[in-house]
Amino acid sequence: EIGSGAVNLAASGELTFRRVAAALGRPVVRLGVELAELQLVRGAAFMDTARLREQWGFRPAWNSGECVEDFALAVRGRVTVGKRVVSLPWRMATIGDLPSVDAPSEDGVKPERAGPAGDNGEFDTPIDPRFPTFLATNLSEALPGPFSPASASVTVRGLRAGGVAIAERLRPGGIIQREIAMRTVAVFAHRLYGAITSAHYMAETVPFAKPATIVSNSGFFGPSMASLPIFGDQRPRTETGRIRKQLRTVRNIGVFGVNLIGLSAGSSRDTDEFVADVDRLERLGDDVAGLDDRRLLSLITLARDDVVHGWVLASASFMLCAAFNVLLRGLCGRDTAAPAGPELVSARSVEAMQRLVLAAQRDPKVTALLAEPGDRLGKLAVEAPKFHAAVLAELALIGHRGPAELEMRSISYADDPELLVRMVTRAMSAPPAPQPRRPRIPLHAKPIAQLAARQLRDREVRRDKVVRANWVLRNLMREYGRRLVEAGTLDTADDVFYLLVDELDALPADVGALVTRRRAEQRRLVAVVPPTVFSGSWQPTETTSAALASGETLRGVGVCGGKVRGRVRIVRPETIDDLQPGEILVAEVTDVGYTAAFCYAAAVVTELGGPMSHAAVVAREFGFPCVVDVQGATKSLPPGALIEVDGATGEIRLLEL
Repeated sequence: EIGSGAVNLAASGELTFRRVAAALGRPVVRLGVELAELQLVRGAAFMDTARLREQWGFRPAWNSGECVEDFALAVRGRVTVGKRVVSLPWRMATIGDLPSVDAPSEDGVKPERAGPAGDNGEFDTPIDPRFPTFLATNLSEALPGPFSPASASVTVRGLRAGGVAIAERLRPGGIIQREIAMRTVAVFAHRLYGAITSAHYMAETVPFAKPATIVSNSGFFGPSMASLPIFGDQRPRTETGRIRKQLRTVRNIGVFGVNLIGLSAGSSRDTDEFVADVDRLERLGDDVAGLDDRRLLSLITLARDDVVHGWVLASASFMLCAAFNVLLRGLCGRDTAAPAGPELVSARSVEAMQRLVLAAQRDPKVTALLAEPGDRLGKLAVEAPKFHAAVLAELALIGHRGPAELEMRSISYADDPELLVRMVTRAMSAPPAPQPRRPRIPLHAKPIAQLAARQLRDREVRRDKVVRANWVLRNLMREYGRRLVEAGTLDTADDVFYLLVDELDALPADVGALVTRRRAEQRRLVAVVPPTVFSGSWQPTETTSAALASGETLRGVGVCGGKVRGRVRIVRPETIDDLQPGEILVAEVTDVGYTAAFCYAAAVVTELGGPMSHAAVVAREFGFPCVVDVQGATKSLPPGALIEVDGATGEIRLLEL
């Protein structure tokens, strides 16, 4: 038995001021006199932690060096001016606390549930009736719903933190700024939606441009967003006086300039440091089984915080890419999209497929092995070790990716490498994709196009590392779930994904009943599908609708490519393996994890997404025929039907059933 008493608590290891300064990126300034605070530190008694270790058996999760590295994340992008902490205009600082979506506004308006009674989820967002319009955008690419509670506490938290960052950058003031911070991203039936009314007010901060032009030319939304009014019966009060409007315009010029120039200048450094953060996370969590419980839980929290900060950086990319797209389309026409150029990180899955296909076609033994039924990786290791090593090398690069790659319950290519091998096998028999057509950029617009391409590449690096950090987090949580199963707390390791990250440190009472209830809710919400776009309130849409007849057409946004024909294959994350060479991949939404399948699909058709969605960018770079924002495609196109897809015009025609 351990008696009570004082005990010193300190992480192991010793630090110098120079090492602390280096970790924080701060200079060491020599002074002629010693500050009182420094005298206090120098005069502190030595902390003997022997009792902590030997009598209490306590070991801190972090050593002193790791504590300083962790503290550096909190102060990055911030400086102290007097007694005030100020965020640097060219850096994206971390976002801590998030505003509650349930709280009433400053003028007393209480948010209300948008869905019918019985169809709302535990994590759904109540809405302010003055900001009524929401659209299922390309946010659904990587996190289709209904998502798990763990995903809600990671990706949804990150997207909401991004909304806070946008509000702090644009600073429209009052209830509009608060609304942007609270509900730029909302959840309905555990599915992600973007706030179109808030996007309108964001666009109002751009000087000398109509908000509708900004939103439509941003590249993030398709024409479906125009199907409902932006405002409802109630609207927030805005400035109407001539002088006030002129002052607001002057202010907007300054804010727009600071954000465009400042964030562009600091973009590369923000990206490089985030890449280093995620690389560090991987190193710390490399030996998952060897971690003690406290360090494992600490790494889970760190991984969650890395994902959240990645989404904050993504919010900056959203603002910058939208701004440069608007400028470029203003100079070249609204159908113009800047080519991303070389080193597009989101293209790595396609490039990996192309390298593996080429290597397999050059080796008859590999070709024969891949043609055999069943699992092939083990056979390749024995009979074709060089190709096997190539597969492992590609998995080290893209193994964190896969369909629905930010859903915590999803399977990545690293989890199921045979899936990647089967994809390579199918791609071997597919015809080569047509060469992509590069848009002609006038000389006077090339500087803007180059800046737009740079920000696009930065965006894809950040997104890739968000997915990588999420993959590390998934593995850490699975390990903790396995330990909870061994302790008799959970029934299966994947039950851990029905808990919030913040619930892991002190598990809720009757955790088994909570997991059972949340699993049941997720199954219920599968059948509750909100409309793609709604204003004020929503009712579930029909899961089936009338299929097209021969000769009838659908229309969306053509991303690239000419006319191609093929049979319809409706694809969901769990059925990506069913897609065969030459078929048309038709999905509600695709993320970068799907793009390996683009190598053998005749074309790609999605219900959601805009020209600047991640998968659309990849399709455009490689010339894969692709049409996005095709409303009702998965319901109107019968599986197996022969269709013609025009990637230039966005028209889809049913030829025969």
